[in-house]
Amino acid sequence: MNPTLLPSLTLLAITLCGCAPWYSNRPHKSVTSHAPLPGGRKSEYTTDNDPAFAQMDLRSGDIIFIAIPAIHQIAETTLCRSNHVGIVFWDPAKGWLVAESAVPLSRYTPLKKFLARSDHGWCAIRRLRAGLTDAQITALRTQCDARMGVPYDTGFRYGSRRQFCSKFVYDVYQSALGIHVGELETFSHLLDQNPHADVAFWRVWFFGRIPWNRLTVTPASQFASSLLNTAWQSE
Repeated sequence: MNPTLLPSLTLLAITLCGCAPWYSNRPHKSVTSHAPLPGGRKSEYTTDNDPAFAQMDLRSGDIIFIAIPAIHQIAETTLCRSNHVGIVFWDPAKGWLVAESAVPLSRYTPLKKFLARSDHGWCAIRRLRAGLTDAQITALRTQCDARMGVPYDTGFRYGSRRQFCSKFVYDVYQSALGIHVGELETFSHLLDQNPHADVAFWRVWFFGRIPWNRLTVTPASQFASSLLNTAWQSE
């Protein structure tokens, strides 16, 4: 075996087996976020060990982006710091949750745990420019609920019955609101946009044959979507 491929093969094994992600050792401060409750009341939800910021401006339905170190090749290929994405919801009983497609199954993850997987706690909150009504938030949550427990697709094939993070967000917004957040594109188009992309890594990822004509959707295309504004981003 070519020894230069060992790191990529190790990463592939880690991802496929759904092992625990890397965690940052950087010290974090607590976060106090405010969310509306029925009747217009406010409730404070304080988390520990979150990124070092005073307060996140969060609203249910926001799209949250993070950067997981163990899959940094995705970010490097798409020329975007983010390589993982989910949708934020406020739960009166559990606080802030992130609906996400993850290994091995899609799930709701507490915000604190979601952020802990990111490189130095980095994250960005992107929000629909037009805003969301209560009915639209309910529709988004209903579509997320319907997609819980679905296996992860490591082949990043949009047409798969399985899911991956950006496909999850794309489909939820499309089904709930008829809005396309992100761009469907082929691997050929994706890799052509970055002449310095590590094609050797992707050959290993796809066991020797890159599916050039396969449609996919990336966190990068969603991060760049003109339908969204950046509500908050860490340093």
